[in-house]
Amino acid sequence: MRKGNLELFKKINRDLVLEMIRSHQPISRAKVAQKLNFSRSTVSTIVDELIAKKFVVETGLGSSTKEGGRRAIELGFNPQSGYGVGVELTATGLFICITDLDGNVAWKEQWETDKDFKTIYECIRSSLRKASVSMDSVIAVGFCVPGLTNSKEGIVVDAPEFGWKDVRFVEEMKKHLDMPVYINNDVNCAALGERWVGGAKDLEDFIYIYIGLGSGVGSAIVANGNLVLGKDFMAGEIAYLIQEDDVSRNQVNVAGQFGVFEKKISGKSLAEDESSVQALFKGYEQGDPRAVQTMNRFVTHLSIGISNMVSLLNPEKVILGGEVSGYLQPLLAEIQSAVGKMTPIRTTVETTRMGSEAGVLGVIAHAFDQEQNVL
Repeated sequence: MRKGNLELFKKINRDLVLEMIRSHQPISRAKVAQKLNFSRSTVSTIVDELIAKKFVVETGLGSSTKEGGRRAIELGFNPQSGYGVGVELTATGLFICITDLDGNVAWKEQWETDKDFKTIYECIRSSLRKASVSMDSVIAVGFCVPGLTNSKEGIVVDAPEFGWKDVRFVEEMKKHLDMPVYINNDVNCAALGERWVGGAKDLEDFIYIYIGLGSGVGSAIVANGNLVLGKDFMAGEIAYLIQEDDVSRNQVNVAGQFGVFEKKISGKSLAEDESSVQALFKGYEQGDPRAVQTMNRFVTHLSIGISNMVSLLNPEKVILGGEVSGYLQPLLAEIQSAVGKMTPIRTTVETTRMGSEAGVLGVIAHAFDQEQNVL
């Protein structure tokens, strides 16, 4: 069996064993093996690894058998047996969130501080202390970065907001944190947060679209339950979507500049004729002709982008996130209707119900998933 196939086979078995324990706890190793039709030795090996990683705990002895045999040690999934730390790097500092294995938030805190590695470590340590969570109970720490990240190698390829290029982030952070450390792009993290505890909980196929108040526009794609990364970790860069009329007007995409689609739907583009995005939406609600024209154009551009992605990927749901999404509720029915007319492939379009925690929760989910994968 090829190595890649073997690793996938092992992951599937681990996931099945863990889910069996979560849904049928307390349960013995023998019962897990019986229900899954696995060998006892396979289950014992997987369980021992899950216990070592703190995903599973031994809860004590079960009741005796009818034959009076030795009582089996039962297993359980204890959400408080381990914790994850998510750190979102922001323009002003850090947003730190600590959760248990089920995503229940034990602590969250904003830090206005520098982003050097020693300071980040000290802020994490301080937050853990305030949450009464020991460093030993932390399974992994995940970092949510606004920029292009190589999540496999732990490298921040390009984060213009911080002036970072090719920073070996995980390698440097591990000089201070003696535990597993992971990074991912902020939009990918938000999508993973939606899938873990948000509007896309347990969905296998969905798209998350981020529209910020500034120039930021991006998306994350989850297909068949997996985040789509792309060869250069640039999958979902919808800022570069382009149409025929863009080409005819010589509006093309250039590396390092704002994307063509980004110029149409970003918060910055929306506010060009107003003092702010807030003022634009207020004008729209009051029927101001110029604001109405701007919003109609925005709905058309956004709906075209969504429709093309839906036709390509066939997602169950499209979630609109980012700061601008907070203003889109009055337009949602119109966007849904427009998408329905532009593509015959059915989907649901909705705005995020998660607040500022989406990214940090998502990177914790990413860290937990990676730790399961390296058992």
